[in-house]
Amino acid sequence: MILQLFSIPVFFLIKYGYLALFLWSILEGEIGLMLTGWLASRGEVFTFEGAFAVAIAGAFLGDNTVYLFGRLFERRAMVWLERSRWKKERVLAWFQRWGSALIVFERFIYGTHIPALLTIGMSGYPYWKFLLYDILGIVLWAATFLSIGYHFGQKAVELILFAQKNLVLVLFVLGIFFLLFLARQEEKEEKHEEENPTKGEPL
Repeated sequence: MILQLFSIPVFFLIKYGYLALFLWSILEGEIGLMLTGWLASRGEVFTFEGAFAVAIAGAFLGDNTVYLFGRLFERRAMVWLERSRWKKERVLAWFQRWGSALIVFERFIYGTHIPALLTIGMSGYPYWKFLLYDILGIVLWAATFLSIGYHFGQKAVELILFAQKNLVLVLFVLGIFFLLFLARQEEKEEKHEEENPTKGEPL
């Protein structure tokens, strides 16, 4: 099934191996990482350790290029961001709220990778701090998606594709479960208070 859905990317990964993975990681590619993990689990082309190292190298190069572009060519970056104003505003709000944590986790948020890095670069955020948090984020990203592909293969790829294409629906469903969880917790607390009333009142 994976070969039917992703025949072209799998072909390039098999033919060009680590070079294809390196280039794909520069551009950010969760699907590429998962397919690589799947191939590694079958003993084809890649080893998990080799793929992990190459993915980190490619992602590091790509992230630093985008960050430095935003920092050194602010006007051009601003023009690019104006084409996706809603992404720019969303990233700014997240950066103001979450700060450095955004650098670590932005790769896990579909469609915000380049806007986030450009915005952070334009903000004057210290480069050495960016390197520290970016490396942490890249390591988590590479380990997560390679492991998903390695251990879960086809089912994982289909699930990630669905989540990325139906993000609003996924967030809505997660929101419902969260609200149900909160309501359940409140119900337990109220029941506990009824069964264990406070003994005595302060004078």
